[in-house]
Amino acid sequence: MSTDWASQSIPFFFASWHIPDTLQTNRALFNYFPAMFAASPSPCFVEAVSAAALAYMANTSSMDHLNKMAQESYGRALAGVMLAMSNEDTARSDETLAAVAALSAYEGISGRKSRKETFTLHRLGLSTILKLRGPDQFRTPFGRDVFVAINRILLWKDLQEQRRPTLGLIDWPVALHSNPAVESSARLAVRVVDVCGRAREAAEVALADRDLEWMQSLGLLIQDALDVDQEVQQQLDSPPKNWRWWSLPVPWATRPASSNSSSSSEPGENGDTQHSSAMYPSRIDIYPNLTIATHWNTVRGNRLPIFRTFRNLSLLTQQHPLFGFPTLPSVADLTNSLNATVADICASVPFLVGDVDASGRLSDTGARIQGGHVLALIWALHMMCGIDGLEPGLKAWMLGVLARMGTAGAFKQGLVLSRLHSEPTVPRPWGLT
Repeated sequence: MSTDWASQSIPFFFASWHIPDTLQTNRALFNYFPAMFAASPSPCFVEAVSAAALAYMANTSSMDHLNKMAQESYGRALAGVMLAMSNEDTARSDETLAAVAALSAYEGISGRKSRKETFTLHRLGLSTILKLRGPDQFRTPFGRDVFVAINRILLWKDLQEQRRPTLGLIDWPVALHSNPAVESSARLAVRVVDVCGRAREAAEVALADRDLEWMQSLGLLIQDALDVDQEVQQQLDSPPKNWRWWSLPVPWATRPASSNSSSSSEPGENGDTQHSSAMYPSRIDIYPNLTIATHWNTVRGNRLPIFRTFRNLSLLTQQHPLFGFPTLPSVADLTNSLNATVADICASVPFLVGDVDASGRLSDTGARIQGGHVLALIWALHMMCGIDGLEPGLKAWMLGVLARMGTAGAFKQGLVLSRLHSEPTVPRPWGLT
């Protein structure tokens, strides 16, 4: 009697990727999948979820034959999405857009995405579709969940490419999160992306074309960047009482033996050398729960490009010393803030991956990180690994954690990024690549 692996893998996938709604927001990337799946959704959404679920089960077991089944579901889902996109009504449906999000999840889980496509969605005109859906999309059963899931990944890509947000606040007319603090952080992330994109545009204007209007615009941009960074810092400095973390000072030490440990010398997938993640940073931060830790790391990860933007803006103002621009942070201040942000993210990793529990006790088993938290942690590590001048031991540790997310976390894109950031790069004077 044959086993219906698709039916078995889907509940396992849902359970592993569900993020408890401890922030009273219910807008995690994939939390709405089970309810949509149970509501007799479109065939392309069912196939897309099946692809992600089968790939995830294959990664967490020795059943390699599930990868072939996942690839077949992926092909059928992609064909179904393309067909749905050809019709104006079905293209705008919650189920079609959710299918695209599920396809993106499959590609990250399976490691199919190329390095340049990391944290992207299919180029299927999604932003245009979301805009065409207009305010009515927020009144459908899953409209807000779909918008949050897709817009978050679009913002990540926009940050990587230093361009203005694909979907701005004008496309976001209603509150999407019931928790005001989460809503504020999400909207602030859009403003971060906006100032980073505007800074790149300003730098691309030829020197001969930089007239008074350009300088005045640059001055306004600098003030906006200063205001946004100050607001991000205020959020991090003043968390709600029940969202605060506490620190456990520890020396650099070997992590307890674990089935999830990665060796620093054993060859990895495709013959690559795995970096060691079996070292703690010099401080471990303990959070009330995984959801809150992930939330703060998302805020910190979104802040990292601001430091690069300040550096780029400083270079622009130095070319026009006679104009009275707002005062930017010094390189020393930027470096200190950058190092502090990196340290805060790194200090959360042992808690996020299950090496310490909520009481600060070391674990000798290394609990598997929940799938729903893997993507946000990989994003933060990806952003940090792009920083020039990282201490080599710290970067090696980050690469080891990325590799671990690709194995123990069952999200193979972590392995792809670990190899990407292992390659030599051209040194830059300061900042993010």
